[in-house]
Parts: sequence; C-alpha cells; structure tokens
Amino acid sequence: MNKLLTVIIPIYNTDKYLERCIGSCVHPEVNIVAIDDGSTDNSLNTLECLQRKYSSIEILHGNHQGAVHARRVGLAHVNTKYFSFVDSDDKVRIKPYMQLCRDLDMHNIKVGNGRMTVYLPGINIPFTSRKWKKDIVDFLKDKKEFSNTTCSFLDKIFHYDTIPLLDQDSKQTVYEDMEFVYYVLAKNKSMLHSNSSIYEYHMRGIEGNSTSAIGLNMDYSNGVRGLLSAGDSMVRKFQNAGIYEEFQPELEAIMIKLFFQRLHNVFFSSTIENKEEMAYHMIDILNSYLPGWQNNPYYREHFQGSEYNDYLFYLSSSMNLKLNKIDENYQTGTDTNTLLEQYDKKIKLHIKSS
Repeated sequence: MNKLLTVIIPIYNTDKYLERCIGSCVHPEVNIVAIDDGSTDNSLNTLECLQRKYSSIEILHGNHQGAVHARRVGLAHVNTKYFSFVDSDDKVRIKPYMQLCRDLDMHNIKVGNGRMTVYLPGINIPFTSRKWKKDIVDFLKDKKEFSNTTCSFLDKIFHYDTIPLLDQDSKQTVYEDMEFVYYVLAKNKSMLHSNSSIYEYHMRGIEGNSTSAIGLNMDYSNGVRGLLSAGDSMVRKFQNAGIYEEFQPELEAIMIKLFFQRLHNVFFSSTIENKEEMAYHMIDILNSYLPGWQNNPYYREHFQGSEYNDYLFYLSSSMNLKLNKIDENYQTGTDTNTLLEQYDKKIKLHIKSS
C-alpha cells in the first residue's frame, strides 16, 4: 500500500514516552521520521528497539539544535502527499488523523486542522478544544476563524506543497510554531477542519526546560521575550509577503490572547509575591509593544468563538484587572526592551524551603 502521510517526530530526552508516542502513529499508510536531537538519556536505544518492531520508522540524527532545526531535518525526508509534526511525549488518535488526510485529499485543500485533547498535570479530566460550525473555512471571507485557529503545528496536517513555507530557519526557542502556522494558513487561504479529536497533548507542567515550560513560566521574562520575538517574526513574514495589512487585526488579536494567558499566569502564580505590581508591569509591556491594542475589534467583542482556554484566560485576566483596579491603559512610556529587562529586577519570588 502506498503511504499517504509522513509523521515527523523531533526527540530530545523523552525516552519514557517514546513507545506510547510512536506506537500511536503506526499505520499501514504512515511513514514515521524520528529525529534524535542529541538525546543524553536512553531515547536513541529505545528508538532503535522500536525500529526493529516497526519497519515504518526512519531514524535521523541531530546535534541538539532545537525543534525547528530537527523538523527541517525531517521535512527533507518527506516523500508522501501529506505530513505532520508530533511531539515525542504526546500521541495521536490515528483513525480520525488518517480520516482528516483522506478528507483533505477529497476536497483538495492543503491544510487540515482537528480538535486537540489536552491533559494537564495533576488534573485527571482532560479537556478537548471547541467544536467548529464549519468544516471548510475560507480565511478571506471569515477572518475571525483565522484568529481563532490555534497557533500549534500539533493539531494540523499539511500538504507536501506547503514545505517551502515551513522549511525555513528560525531563531525562536519558544512559540516557534506561531511564527509559521498563521503564515501558512494565510498563504493557502483555506483550511479543512475535523470535529474529531485527532491529537493528545500531554503537558508536563511549567517547571523544567521544555518550550512549554519556558513559555508559560512567569517567574522570569524569558517566556514573554519569546512570545514578543515570535510575534515580530510572524509579522515580518506577513510584511515581506505583502499581506500584513490584510491580516493585521487578526494577528494583533492572536498576540493579545497569548499575552493575556501570561497575565493570567501572573495572577495565579504560586511563586510571585508582588502579583499586582507585575500585572501593572505586564500591561505596561503590552501598551509599549502593541499601542492601541484596546481598540482591536476582536478584543472589543471579547474574543467570541475563541478556543475555550483562550477565552477563559482572557476572562480570568480581565476579571483580575478589574478586581485589582489595574488600568489597561497604564503605561510609563518606557520602551519594550527596557521593560523586559526591568521585569526580572522587579519580580519578587517566594523562597522555596529546602
């Protein structure tokens, strides 16, 4: 049987999750390209054992240059009509995953999107992203759905023709998906959506060195820096392609929602002592980075139709801004880079007892 899909899996020190992840991707129509990015645990040995069990696995090697580089290594080995990216500590739901591929084929659409089921640490009940009212989305006619699409690679499947848009270098270490996802969507103008859950995202918490941990941890400025840097890179792609003005409100809405998620993490941090002061500082950063964000049409509509988590983070942050009487127009006139430097100097953290 001819293969239909290549699954690209960058791997770095995720030995204990590999059998679950790769086992979930095994299918007669699937090639698995696993890139060991210089793991120092037993990941490579586990991969080799799995390769003996599943002949569809191709093992490639990297030297710890990060997920973007590892994915590009994998893209060079795609020889199927469709491809996708999977994190090595997650798993796919293979039946709806493959059905999305076949539906893409039937409708001749280059990008597919499915629902994602998220497993949070310490919470026994997972949640699944929202159902959509449409299966075929025309982003030129429905811009709201553009801004409501997740910034992740993981719940998407791509046609071979999109490789030139994705096979590009990036300096991002967090939010690296965002830099590319919306650009690919805008260039292809449409997307096919499945209301089946095709992907299981297993979050391991905000402590540690994973990209999710760095992006969500507000004990230091790295996550906010990464978000703003990725936002700048995303905007440059749109500007260079001459389509920035066409999608400007949607790109700004995406940044506001992600920023409010970080603001939520400040308010509900178990380690930050001066929450109110840091919330003021975050609003100052947002006003410096994105002047006039309060006038964004999607913000003014309270992000209707957003993913559940995006909406809840927005609602939580908005409520806490009001409860703490923090003016969303607060700004000191300081430039963004200086404010980011000040973040790490201002923040006061609980000292953990040994």
